[in-house]
Amino acid sequence: MTGTEIIAEFRRLIGESIDSTTELALANRAKDLIEIERDWSMLIVEDATKTRLASDTYLTGKDLPTDFLRDYKVYLGDATLSDYYELGNIPFNQRRRFNSIANRYYIDWANLKIHITGTVEKTYTIYLYYIKQTPDLALATSPVWPTKFHWLIPSLMAELYQSGMDNDDITARQAVAHNKQATLLFNSMVEWDAKIKLREMNYNSAMEGSGFHEISGKVNIGE
Repeated sequence: MTGTEIIAEFRRLIGESIDSTTELALANRAKDLIEIERDWSMLIVEDATKTRLASDTYLTGKDLPTDFLRDYKVYLGDATLSDYYELGNIPFNQRRRFNSIANRYYIDWANLKIHITGTVEKTYTIYLYYIKQTPDLALATSPVWPTKFHWLIPSLMAELYQSGMDNDDITARQAVAHNKQATLLFNSMVEWDAKIKLREMNYNSAMEGSGFHEISGKVNIGE
């Protein structure tokens, strides 16, 4: 569904039309509510444009991608990827406490930068897997989700509009709970995402038994 089709369905659901600017803003509010509900697999992307240098310290910040919403996983890998391991997350306010501890990272949310604690002896690529913020819907564009879930947006728009819910305090799950059909579709979307994650977990478990394992706090390949 394009933005135009979403708004048309919204008007059908509420039996009236409101000004187009408000309708499009409500469509994007509904889209964002659903996207922040969980770490949807469809929104996980990789950024590998930054490097960790031997001269870097825990105060050396690397710019986050412009569409960064929140972090998911972070790895370091050398040029051959024979040395490749996952980093653990620490809170920003603990960065000085863990400044010399290896294999940790933190996010400076105020300045939108990622930092890695400890030091390294060679150059690594930072493999940042993160939840992306999708672009706002326009009249001619569509959500990045599978098409069968697009109907959730006009349904959620109608619930927010007709019930007078406070958009700042409501979640997508709470809003769709007022509509049985929307609840079923939302639960189907969650189940679809959960199956993707379960398959990934099973794959990772299998890899751990065939050369992909953890050594001294690092996950190395092929040892």
